[in-house]
Amino acid sequence: MEFQTDRLLLRALKRVDVQPLQRAISLSADSISPWLDWCSEGFDELDAEAWINRSRQGWLTGSSYELAVFEQDSGDLVGCVYVSSIDSVANLANLGYWIATEYQGRAYALEATEAIASLAFSHLLLTRLELVMDPANAASIRIAEKLQATYECRARNRYMYNGEAKEGLVYSLVPSDLGFITH
Repeated sequence: MEFQTDRLLLRALKRVDVQPLQRAISLSADSISPWLDWCSEGFDELDAEAWINRSRQGWLTGSSYELAVFEQDSGDLVGCVYVSSIDSVANLANLGYWIATEYQGRAYALEATEAIASLAFSHLLLTRLELVMDPANAASIRIAEKLQATYECRARNRYMYNGEAKEGLVYSLVPSDLGFITH
């Protein structure tokens, strides 16, 4: 499965992505690790292989759908977007994203999250996506606001970071926010 936006190609991670994934994550530790505890300078090729295997397993089990994000012009891996923590009873999921440091500030996160949100509503038929972030993560807050996600609350113990429950801001998207009609 591949999807294109104006500037990006989004597709499932493949084994050929090990080195680009490893490079993007390890070089982005300064900007990503304050918000996502798996990101570190020490992220190596074995970590990247395990990441790709988990991503593929998510697709196979229907528990998560991650898409690698590539620039169409250069072919460079710029980050990932994903729908995870799918709750089939409540018909909702988490919408997450990260963009490598060298590609931040180009509106790639917004373009990629719009694409995966559309896929979540049109193909997975989810009725709610949640975006949860640290209250100090100004970049993610801006993405949520540009997506026109609705701010709902500041929730206690909403996400885990390095084994510690952290307070998180909760934003939501529903199909009608992106122009999808639900019955």
